[in-house]
Amino acid sequence: MAKRVILGPKLDTAASAALRNELLGAEGEDVVLDGSAVELLGANCLELLLGAAALWRKDGHVVSMENASPQMAENLSRFGLTSDLTVEAVI
Repeated sequence: MAKRVILGPKLDTAASAALRNELLGAEGEDVVLDGSAVELLGANCLELLLGAAALWRKDGHVVSMENASPQMAENLSRFGLTSDLTVEAVI
């Protein structure tokens, strides 16, 4: 069973330490990120999410995204990512 991590509304620099701790607490498990409440996604928290996804994948686990809010999807798009944390195709 995957551990569910509910992301807060403001994922800025101030929120990065708490997000890091929550992700580390789920190390070794599959993780489902719930982005339904996210209003702002900053670069530091995005880096944590992408780093966790890469580390988990390396260890044979999965980090997946569910329920990305419209604001989160827009913020991800600005960074060139889709709501499932993958890189958008560039033409």
